[in-house]
Amino acid sequence: MYRNVISGLKITLFVAIILFVSACAKERKVVIISTNDIHAAIERVPQLATVVERCRQANPDEVILVDAGDRWTGNPFVDLANEPGAPIIDLMNDLDYDVATVGNHEFDMGQERLEERIDGMDFDLVVANMETGDTPLRQPRPYVIREVNGVKLGFIGLVTNFINGHPDGEDEVFEGLSFSSPYEAAERYRTLRDSVDVLVAVTHIGDDADSILATRMPELDLIVGGHTHTIIDRPRIYGKTMVTQTGKSLRYAGITTLTVKKGKILAMDNQLIALDTVTPSVPYSLKVTEILNNPRLIEGIGRADSLFNKTAVANLMTDCIREATESDLAFYHIGGVRVDSIPAGKISIANLFSIEPFRSEITTMTLSVPEIKELIINKFNDSINPKESHRPDIYPSGVSYTILTDATGEAVDVEFDPVLRKERYRVAMADYMYNTYRFTKPTDAKNKGLLVTDILKEHIEESSPIRPDAGQRIRIETTSAD
Repeated sequence: MYRNVISGLKITLFVAIILFVSACAKERKVVIISTNDIHAAIERVPQLATVVERCRQANPDEVILVDAGDRWTGNPFVDLANEPGAPIIDLMNDLDYDVATVGNHEFDMGQERLEERIDGMDFDLVVANMETGDTPLRQPRPYVIREVNGVKLGFIGLVTNFINGHPDGEDEVFEGLSFSSPYEAAERYRTLRDSVDVLVAVTHIGDDADSILATRMPELDLIVGGHTHTIIDRPRIYGKTMVTQTGKSLRYAGITTLTVKKGKILAMDNQLIALDTVTPSVPYSLKVTEILNNPRLIEGIGRADSLFNKTAVANLMTDCIREATESDLAFYHIGGVRVDSIPAGKISIANLFSIEPFRSEITTMTLSVPEIKELIINKFNDSINPKESHRPDIYPSGVSYTILTDATGEAVDVEFDPVLRKERYRVAMADYMYNTYRFTKPTDAKNKGLLVTDILKEHIEESSPIRPDAGQRIRIETTSAD
């Protein structure tokens, strides 16, 4: 009897070993659905929901959903909700996101508000290069390991750090936080590769920085990136590391399919799904419609008599700022103009905050012509944030200008029309420009406490219907060498 029991145990153990060996030898598939820079584009969540549902139906237990940061700032129905930011987090929870990192715009509403949103997340938040110290923010984990279909995946989170020692944004929202180099932070977790089958970096550092990361840390198999709003429709490979990114505002979803056997990746493929081509999920459409049905935000404040293109929107903003502050000149950065157009017809509060969702305030000062040139040239030649360099950036009011470049494309001078002849000029600009752009800061600079959105609202209400001025106020010309 005793021998039979022992024999039975041996047989059971032998079968278990065979099944285990067989399972280890089996090819296993993992599907990573990725998003980045959603910027509260909840109108496309129903299409994303359809993609997620189809993937999960076709690949039960093989799908993991990942986001690379900047989940809000860009849609007033999210940013100005009763609980700002909550609608997009609720939708992500409904979609069963698994892992995410932070982007720079996660901090826009302040640390207390961000902590509230983190508390409401049903998914893991990972950031390896941020220390929260004695702030309202909890310390996020640097990485998380998830097992999907028998495959162990490690996810390391990283965020930008190159402006004033913190990600893009106003200094005060980062007070008390410290950010280390994303490259050095990632390298601290090289040995994580020994504990997982697939090592992934979920980053909000930009595709140019992702390429550096891939080179410095070849242990990474995949980088799910964000921040630069780059549409990488063909995967970029550095060594054996694949870099992906899906643009912005949920125009695309990324689908990365991995085939793994005995802890080794046999194949890895990435493609983008254009969400505008996908039939929206009815249940999620109803959820989004409920969020968008906010009477306070759809109230009309005026009308546009015809379409404003992006240049016309930038001109409108700078003209309004100059008029409201009674300045000689006004400047606004193109990155702060968050819409490509204003359609003809009714303009609502929601439209207004879509144009400028950052709650930017205006700083006034007096500048000499050389100091104005310094501001424009330094931004055009920007080596700290090269993705924003060598393009029209600082939109003016009260003057037009031509940037003169040398044979290498670097700005060397600026010509103004009309010619600026006064010794000093009263200048108004967004506080973000004053705080982060490199130029000689005058001692008389003063934050007026005027919100750009309030300035725009007053103008639209008083001047409706407003008419577009799409005239180009910036030119770039190559100057011949003497």
